[in-house]
Amino acid sequence: MLATSLMSPVFVQVLLTFCVVIWLGRTRAQSLSASRTSPDAKDVALGQHKWSDAAKQASDNFKNQFEMPMLFFAGVAFALILRKTDYILVALAWVFVISRVIHALIHLGPNVVRIRALVYLIGVVSLLAFWIALFLRIYADPALG
Repeated sequence: MLATSLMSPVFVQVLLTFCVVIWLGRTRAQSLSASRTSPDAKDVALGQHKWSDAAKQASDNFKNQFEMPMLFFAGVAFALILRKTDYILVALAWVFVISRVIHALIHLGPNVVRIRALVYLIGVVSLLAFWIALFLRIYADPALG
């Protein structure tokens, strides 16, 4: 049961990543249309096209979905493999993922950096706490030594 509970925030994080990539495609299509640029243009193909601010924000946020979340995915995988899942890890996983959703909404919306940075920090701290809790569960168990 706890394994399923720990997988729920993983699925939400994966869904968030797919939502962001769809948003990225939409904003890039709008940017190309507004600039009357063909998707086959050389500057687009070589990654030199000057995208709109919305497309740049979406691209930056999509990259964000492969930075800290990789540590999240690894931590969840280790917790599941080693059977160290508990309610504290589940709660910390949810705090991390909720912070990622809020961060994405801010980043892709009003993009208020001060608020976005605070939400990002909450996510980082919750992920650090997740890893510390996992470390303590692993090394406090004599059966794993």
